[in-house]
Amino acid sequence: MNRHLLAASDGSAHSHRALEYAAELYRNVDDIDITIITVAQPVPRYLQAGFSTGAGELNRLGLIDDFLSTRESECRKILEAGVGCLIRSGFPEERIRTKEIVRSKGIAHDILFEARIGKYDAILAGTRGISNVSAFLTGSVSKDLVKYGKNIPVWLVADKSKAPCNVLIAVDACQECLRVLDHAAFALAGVTRAQITVFHVIPRFRPFISSEEKMKFDEIERFVTKTAEKEVKDLLSETKDIFSAAGLNSENVEIRIKQGTTGVASDILHEYKHGGYGTLIAGRRGIGGWEALIPGSVSDRLMNSIDRGAIWIVE
Repeated sequence: MNRHLLAASDGSAHSHRALEYAAELYRNVDDIDITIITVAQPVPRYLQAGFSTGAGELNRLGLIDDFLSTRESECRKILEAGVGCLIRSGFPEERIRTKEIVRSKGIAHDILFEARIGKYDAILAGTRGISNVSAFLTGSVSKDLVKYGKNIPVWLVADKSKAPCNVLIAVDACQECLRVLDHAAFALAGVTRAQITVFHVIPRFRPFISSEEKMKFDEIERFVTKTAEKEVKDLLSETKDIFSAAGLNSENVEIRIKQGTTGVASDILHEYKHGGYGTLIAGRRGIGGWEALIPGSVSDRLMNSIDRGAIWIVE
């Protein structure tokens, strides 16, 4: 069975960049299907309430029919444009499907519902959009996809990247990070150009202390860092085996552990922006020691700060 992405589109340039990203990532990979979904805005509130007179109700129903007919036509144009975008980007037409939802209960709700009943492997979307028909990529809906898309990886594409196959995977020192690695290996299987860096930041915690206590604290911090590094190395010891089992070359997988500086999210972003990466993969529940006391705080900042390439948020 082919792997299957659900690609949300509103016809905007940002949603087309997401499609181009997927086409470039999966160039020459023959077991990927993409379903493009577009969702019309719900019927306006002023048309949802019934009228007390028969004539008023008939008029309301007629206006609803006109509204839905217009939205259906616009949705089809959006889907046609999305299909054309994928084909121009080199993705095979026979592996493209479409889905339109005209009677919407809520844009994020409908996308997530389709993702669940269709058992898609991930949701793909741009970070923002401009369409009046289905403007779910203006920030709030893309955030809702991440917030409520439990057990469904969400891939958000910010802008074009020259290196979507150069992948940075930010992991925490916990068993949950193995699910992030499993999804990455599953999704990247067959991408022979993939260069993968598994990246862990050992958080640095500097409380306010007197100069007299600084030397003692430095010694404690060195011990904590050394212990944390050993725990992470043990946890990630089978990382290359995970990717090898997916058919990827283990020589293209690097494990990098870094002592934190300004903060976990800042260190990850610095590595991503200066390392020539085009894809960042992170867990939904937060990354890194002290900062993980607020679940999702790091992953939220990463999602809001990426302005190039894509970020995958994984449960």
